[in-house]
Amino acid sequence: MNGAGKFQDQQLLVVGATGGLGSAIARSLKSEGAGLILSGRNEEKLSACAQELGAVSLSVDLSSSAGRVQLAEAVGELDGVVFAAGLAPVAPVRYLKDEDLAACLNVNTMAPLLLVRDLLKKKKLKVGSSIVWVSSVASSRGAAGYAAYAASKAALEAAARCLALELAPKGMRVNCIAPGMIETEMADAAAERISSDALEAHLKAYPLGAGRPADVAAAASFLLSSESRWITGTSLPVDGGFSIK
Repeated sequence: MNGAGKFQDQQLLVVGATGGLGSAIARSLKSEGAGLILSGRNEEKLSACAQELGAVSLSVDLSSSAGRVQLAEAVGELDGVVFAAGLAPVAPVRYLKDEDLAACLNVNTMAPLLLVRDLLKKKKLKVGSSIVWVSSVASSRGAAGYAAYAASKAALEAAARCLALELAPKGMRVNCIAPGMIETEMADAAAERISSDALEAHLKAYPLGAGRPADVAAAASFLLSSESRWITGTSLPVDGGFSIK
């Protein structure tokens, strides 16, 4: 089924809905008929986005156990979950701070895995539901200064493969999206920490140029829907050809 009815009568949770990718994913899913529950750190942005889309908003701190349990208890039964929240500390390892590494691993790896754990414990994921985690091409390609971020995303993809096997008997699917350079505020902030020459060289590595949030949203829609019913435990590159070199 395509168009406005693709997710008719389905309830989908979008975590990180106040970010560039999360908000694009939420808007795309709403246009396809989904009932939305949105979560994000920025309460003002979250409230505005929820009001715009006619969605339920839940502002919780998913870096804490209490926040994850609070979210899992607040939602009803879900047909799918998208986790698009993330941190991207950029620094050579010798300048990497303990707290930045811990925060990166907590938000990018532990939070999505433990949130799914809590949703499963509280039986909030329907049989046949789909889980989509936003990873990165950094999970499989080296980039100076991105050790913490790349490690967190590689671990996320490894966890997705294992979780996919655990949940397959229930018809549940778990997949990742691995975007390349996407025009978002987080990407802009990361770009500000490297030289203009390095940024230009990086952009040249994308045969199709930099991507847009809508490109990731389309991939999320596909992986959440029945169109991808026979796909699980994989990571879908959305990178303009970056990873083929």
